[in-house]
Amino acid sequence: MSWDPAHGEWVGPDVVDFERKKPPDYQPDWSKNPEGMEALGGDCPFIMIADGKVSLFTPSGLKDAPVPAHYEPVESPVENPLYRQQSSPVAKIWERPDNRLHAPADPRFPYALTTYRLTEHYAGGIPTRSVPVTAELQPEAFAEISPELAELLGIRNLDWVTVSTLRGEVEVKALVTERVRPFRLDGQTVHEVGLVWHFGWEGFARGDIANILSAVVGDPNTSIHEGKAFTCNLRRGRREAMR
Repeated sequence: MSWDPAHGEWVGPDVVDFERKKPPDYQPDWSKNPEGMEALGGDCPFIMIADGKVSLFTPSGLKDAPVPAHYEPVESPVENPLYRQQSSPVAKIWERPDNRLHAPADPRFPYALTTYRLTEHYAGGIPTRSVPVTAELQPEAFAEISPELAELLGIRNLDWVTVSTLRGEVEVKALVTERVRPFRLDGQTVHEVGLVWHFGWEGFARGDIANILSAVVGDPNTSIHEGKAFTCNLRRGRREAMR
């Protein structure tokens, strides 16, 4: 973002965190006890930080400080292409028998997996999959894959597929769509599987629970679950137990 003096406003591809027409040389008049936006100087646009300044160096407060770094998730289909430290050395990992983790680039689990929610089943889905109207809009769980991965594995739209990790496996319908695209990472093609996570075995809209698959790994600062990035395998057909 940059200040355009000709028009008296901030311009650029983003949005400033205060008034668009506040000049960078504006300073609050502390004799008038300014509050809210009036207390923010024109050189302090980052209102989520105490001093209003952008930071590339964090001297305290974070377990993975002081400088930003790229780490692969604890489970990744590729080795870290930047340096030898594969994943965060301070990531929170729960060591328990049912939390078996995949090694980086494990050929048994070659696909990146991310979970997400649907608008029709907000939050955890419990209050909406039990309501006929919202359940009818999104009636069952699915795995979203690219046409390229579907062709590779012989999967057609609405086929049953089984998604598996060392923690478990789920069966869902395949949604073949161009919204999901293969990645080119470190000279290789990596396919992604998108799995909706808020279905369950009760209510009108049912489906296997995606979190059966996920690794129990947490952010080092907040312990928030890293359920958005892990690895999996995918095959056409239903689970063995269901055949």
